[in-house]
Amino acid sequence: MRTHFRNTTSMALAMLALVGVAGNLFAAPTSDAISRSVKQGPVDVTVTLAKSDAQIAEPVELTISVKAPSNVAITLPQEQKALGTLNVLRSIDVSDVPTADGRQWERTYQIESLVPGEHMIPPISIAYTDRREPAATTETLETPEIALNVVSVLEGEPDPLQFRDVKDVVSMAPEQTDSLAWVGWSVGSAAMLVCAAVALLVWPGRTRQLTPKQWALKQLQQLRDSEVMSDGDTEQFYVRLTDIVRQYIERQFAIAAPILTSDEFLAEATQHPSLQEEQRASLRVFLSLADLVKFAQFQPSTEDAGMAIDKATDFIQKSANQADAATTNKETN
Repeated sequence: MRTHFRNTTSMALAMLALVGVAGNLFAAPTSDAISRSVKQGPVDVTVTLAKSDAQIAEPVELTISVKAPSNVAITLPQEQKALGTLNVLRSIDVSDVPTADGRQWERTYQIESLVPGEHMIPPISIAYTDRREPAATTETLETPEIALNVVSVLEGEPDPLQFRDVKDVVSMAPEQTDSLAWVGWSVGSAAMLVCAAVALLVWPGRTRQLTPKQWALKQLQQLRDSEVMSDGDTEQFYVRLTDIVRQYIERQFAIAAPILTSDEFLAEATQHPSLQEEQRASLRVFLSLADLVKFAQFQPSTEDAGMAIDKATDFIQKSANQADAATTNKETN
């Protein structure tokens, strides 16, 4: 009888322990969710961060909810590998769901960071086309910034991401040898430079190389004058447009990433430190409109394509002018 009582008691304690463990696993997060909303025209956008504090490598959900009337088409941005300094593990879209007031689109990101500190989730551009009137209009809006604080799992312990300083380089005196070979090398190099300079001056048919801005604007004008969109080849138009902007960024800011596609490259460029915040914002607007031409649920018109070219032109002109001004200031100082 006593043995049966002890066994029953042990099983009850084990069940209570399991219940306690399960309660800890499914406990509510210690920090509250953060929500930010913005309204522009007929579109309402709400951005929700599941928690304001997270540990290193802990996944956190970021949800973007867009509501609009039935005759307003929404285009969410392309999938990104990063949002600012935060890694995107995955994203899930639920698009064009009927509601009592119209339609709803939702995207949920799962993000993380391997670096402790405060990380700002940058604005995310969303394009929309209002077709409730005969003359459709296309606009973009940006979500508000939200901060995520990432803390180290081992508080007070050494950070494995921090490395010790490398010791100074030890200088070794070169072995001194008596040689006159440098005289011959110097004379030969000087002669080659003189010949090259003369060849550049007298070479027939030399043409002045275009600046990145001049080249890109020329390519955009050729694309505008072409019949790609009038022939209904939307994909070819989008490929040419994004490739022009990519090559301009590579030439103007010396940013190269040959293993990335144009879509991936432009998405990365919106976070690149070589671009100022105004330039990155202008590039995000261009990408949203380009996505509208490629992914919209309606057949884009030549006006939509022309607007995408206008945004690309605006980005190129502003970014080139700001880069020139920055170079002038450095030379002056």
